[in-house]
Amino acid sequence: MMTQRRYALACLFAVLLAGCSQAPVIPPPGYLLPGATAIGAHSVTVEVRLAGYLDQGGIVYQLSNSELHLARQHRWAEPLDSQLERSLHAALASHDLPDSGQLVVSLSQFQGVQSDGGDQAVIRGVWLFSKAGEAPRQGTISWQAPVPADGYPTLVETLDRGWQDTARVIVSGLEQ
Repeated sequence: MMTQRRYALACLFAVLLAGCSQAPVIPPPGYLLPGATAIGAHSVTVEVRLAGYLDQGGIVYQLSNSELHLARQHRWAEPLDSQLERSLHAALASHDLPDSGQLVVSLSQFQGVQSDGGDQAVIRGVWLFSKAGEAPRQGTISWQAPVPADGYPTLVETLDRGWQDTARVIVSGLEQ
């Protein structure tokens, strides 16, 4: 009887020990827009507002007109709106623009889109610049380009290129 109890305890201990000896789970990579590493300051206040589904932390891929995939393993390393704001500040800092005011950018799309002709990166939204005593300036954002290869890293690089193009369009609208 004692031998059976020792045998059962030894088996239980072995199972518990085996469960503890597994390698730790390595977290998936976090993605950062390359343009978000740029440093630049400007006195214009910048606020980026994201559609609710873009503000969930995962990179978004649109699979059809009504189906979205929010990646669980491929996530932004920091909040997307913070990355976009920092990148836009850097773009503003390199131009002679109004010395104050508020720029609000509202994005309805910042994602990959799956299509029969190949995947696309899409950025859509609107921007509004306001400054006391001046008429507001505004514009639409509509950028799209093919994603040249499969994979989330390529999508992130393509979206970053699109955001840099978008920043140039906004700066051009502010310079007028």
